[in-house]
Amino acid sequence: MRLRRTVTTALGVGRQQGHAEVYRGVREVVNLIKKVRLEIAVNDEFVERTIEAIIKGARTGNIGDGKIFALDLPECVRIRTGERGNKAIG
Repeated sequence: MRLRRTVTTALGVGRQQGHAEVYRGVREVVNLIKKVRLEIAVNDEFVERTIEAIIKGARTGNIGDGKIFALDLPECVRIRTGERGNKAIG
């Protein structure tokens, strides 16, 4: 299976509700927590396998495990070759 992925460092808050830190003796409430956002494009026949693999690798059972949003990709174009659709994904 070939897939295309992008990893982005992000800031956000979910059910964790942030946390407090002490910086130079002053208590600071940190509302935005460092997170990782993965964007993965796979052909239709690999969607369920990919979701299951992410769940298997990421599930701890604790708040903060994350969410998976599976979206339709209406078009994909490989700029270098002009390929479109499944061929452009890989």
